[in-house]
Amino acid sequence: MNIENTNLTDKKINELFDNYSYPMVKACITELQKEKAIALSKILWLLLITGTDTEANIYITLKDILHQHDRIVSVGALYTHKMKKALTKKEMQMLKKYYENSENFNSLKEWGDMTFLKNSYILYA
Repeated sequence: MNIENTNLTDKKINELFDNYSYPMVKACITELQKEKAIALSKILWLLLITGTDTEANIYITLKDILHQHDRIVSVGALYTHKMKKALTKKEMQMLKKYYENSENFNSLKEWGDMTFLKNSYILYA
């Protein structure tokens, strides 16, 4: 499959995001937990699709939200070992290519404001 000619549909992107976020969302019991897990997954998704998901950037980003080292390390490990691995290399390349288009990237604004996570120091409250 030629990555240059791959057109990702909204349905396919949602499917990829669902597969990617599943390791974090599956442990949620309440709707509030699920909302927070999805919001945190979206933040990590932004790091992934922009290619800025280095260990240092992930730690800094999660530190603003989770505040505690143990939580940061746990979520960082979940991201690295489960969430990222839910996508194939080809899927990640397709996503990065898709979001290189500014119109596609700007469509992520529809996700809304996730700053409520900064005030929520307990992810699974």
